[in-house]
Amino acid sequence: MEALWPLIQERTPEERQKVERAYDFANEAHAGVNRKSGEPYITHPVAVAVILAELGMDTDSLVAGLLHDTVEDTSVTLEDVERAFGPDVRRIVEGETKVSKLTKVAKAQDPDRSLSDEQSENMRKLLIAMTSDIRIIIVKLADRLHNMRTLGSMPAVKQARIARETMEIFAPLAHRLGIGQVKWELEDLSFRYLDPAAYRELQDRLRTRQEERQAHIESALLQMREALEEDIELYEWIDEMEVSGRSKHLWSIYTKMQKEGKALEQIFDLLAIRIILSPRPLQAPQGKPADNKRQERAEEVREKRVCYHSLSIVHSMWTPIPGRFKDYIAVPKPNGYQSLHTTVISPSGQPIEVQIRSRRMHEVAEYGVAAHWMYKQGEKLSDRHRDSWITRLQQLQHEILDASDFVDAVKDDLLGGRVVVFTPKGDTRDLPSGSTPIDFAYNVHSRIGDTAVGARVNGSIVPLSYQLQNGDMVEIVTGKQGNPSKDWLNFAVTRSARAKIRHHFRAQERSEALQHGHDLLERYLRKRQLPVRQLMRTKVLEDVTDKLAGTRNPDDLYLALHAGKLTPGMVARVLAPSSEPELRAPVPRPTPVPRAPDAERVYVEGVLTSAKRGMCCNPIPGDQIMAYITRGRGYTIHRIDCPNMVRLLKDEPEDRCRPASWNPSSPGRSTVDLDVVANDRPGLLADVLAQLVHERRSPLKVQAEVRGPTAHILLRLDVGDHTDLTRLADGIRTVDGVRDVLRMGNKNGRTIPSGAGLR
Repeated sequence: MEALWPLIQERTPEERQKVERAYDFANEAHAGVNRKSGEPYITHPVAVAVILAELGMDTDSLVAGLLHDTVEDTSVTLEDVERAFGPDVRRIVEGETKVSKLTKVAKAQDPDRSLSDEQSENMRKLLIAMTSDIRIIIVKLADRLHNMRTLGSMPAVKQARIARETMEIFAPLAHRLGIGQVKWELEDLSFRYLDPAAYRELQDRLRTRQEERQAHIESALLQMREALEEDIELYEWIDEMEVSGRSKHLWSIYTKMQKEGKALEQIFDLLAIRIILSPRPLQAPQGKPADNKRQERAEEVREKRVCYHSLSIVHSMWTPIPGRFKDYIAVPKPNGYQSLHTTVISPSGQPIEVQIRSRRMHEVAEYGVAAHWMYKQGEKLSDRHRDSWITRLQQLQHEILDASDFVDAVKDDLLGGRVVVFTPKGDTRDLPSGSTPIDFAYNVHSRIGDTAVGARVNGSIVPLSYQLQNGDMVEIVTGKQGNPSKDWLNFAVTRSARAKIRHHFRAQERSEALQHGHDLLERYLRKRQLPVRQLMRTKVLEDVTDKLAGTRNPDDLYLALHAGKLTPGMVARVLAPSSEPELRAPVPRPTPVPRAPDAERVYVEGVLTSAKRGMCCNPIPGDQIMAYITRGRGYTIHRIDCPNMVRLLKDEPEDRCRPASWNPSSPGRSTVDLDVVANDRPGLLADVLAQLVHERRSPLKVQAEVRGPTAHILLRLDVGDHTDLTRLADGIRTVDGVRDVLRMGNKNGRTIPSGAGLR
């Protein structure tokens, strides 16, 4: 207790006594047990409690930190914990225990693999538990921080696994909670084990010029203190001031070098000065009643004023570097961080970053949500201090059921890089980096996303695929007839937006499928002159659905008809059994016609026969096809996604559209037309033709035209089958500037875009 005791001296006697009882309880439970390092096990929970005390956490959190391993590793039960220390401590310890297996499940040695299913499920439990009591994750962070400090006693494989998990999940969690000092230490410790060589090299390079940098920063600190202390206005506004130097953390330096492709000498903010100001409390005018809200607003204005005034002093002393000023006071980071950042050139010629903040802002930056702690006197964390991302975490819990998908969503949508943008009313929206106006629209409301037709950013019209930047003011243009486009899935970033877009199309497809099933049955009954209105009453259809599908929902019947699991004839025989002979009358097949020179030998319902290719979609071997009975001309085959076939399936009797497949024994060659869409540039056509030569192909026809910045190269080629066409198109896509390869219809020129492979 020697390390913990000085940190709790200012607490009440009852609180100190509770911590002492928890220590005795844990010490007895872990008696005789040692850690991998050989130290008594009790040193770990005490170290966790020390970290929590340094963060300023409440007494119940400290007690839970001392007890967090007792239920899992000893004979102590949760009931024992509750009887001795109360329900709050039990809830935190229980939250820790539920996810304790997370650190014990071995991960595959391949570092590129995602978390295992069991790990993902345990991580899901941790994140969900955190939304009910955020102290659970703060105790877990303290636990992980001490484990990382003592990771050296573990095998190398386990070191790498725990370090990667810490870097991917726990360090970003500390960042989102605003606990900067925990985040930085977790990142540097993880870096040490994930890439030891890079860690040591960077550490050595920084150490070689440490004395020189220290001399620069000491000189700058002295000049800065003198300038601030001599300012009369600032002297009148503040009680105290702290001016100190700091070094940038190793992982932060390394990532900046990698991301921006810079050498160590090009990183401007290796040296930094931090100015922390404590404004004097404002006194309410005498004779006027106290107004707490007004007092808070006035103190907030004073707090900002002293920061901006100090910034003016800094810029009057030293020359600021253009583009290196960031105002996180006016626009705080999503985790609540507030500070002014500016980079200036010191008299020695060295760039120095200066951070200016109030004492309250500094506590938020260092301790995050712990700085706002509201659990004292039994109060819970207020909504004002509850980060909106925790609310989003609760929403994800209900939107995504699969544990691995849930963890991926949290890592990508909530723990990754962020941008803060504004609504037209000035409200802020916190989104993942790379988000587009579509992500913004669905973040505001599903209805706005579904009806979006355009977007304005900072007053200018932009594409819906535009990547939003910090500080953008975004306005979504909606239309009554607006509907989502499947193209949005190509650039929407957030899982929530993508899920809502997919939901729209699933609902639309279901509606169309229901209507198609309904129409199939209705046309079948009308064609046989049966009483449609009488047979298609809801009560009648419920009974039929019960017999054929095992449910009493007619929608299931229509869906089965649409999917081909049931035929209208099967349903009609149950609806009108008295008409069974008529219903079973065979449908006359078309009279065979002599095979035309351009006819294909295909299988129609398993029977090899002759058929012509539809000129509208020009199917080739390998395409999925259906056959249509053309009066007097036999079968015509179409691709199943051909617009004409889609229309025929909807409007014509089902007996005229038959399943078909290619005859593999007669390969042959086919002619297709392609539209190569590319960014126009000199030499584009030559490069496309060179690619065809590389593929040993000679085009039958070449035509090129330019529409603005886009070039269209129309090619007619001889191909073997669908696989051959896909390979050929993929080769063309490798040409610099080519955006897509589209397959054209021969009759009406309708373009059919190719996806991962041409359909």
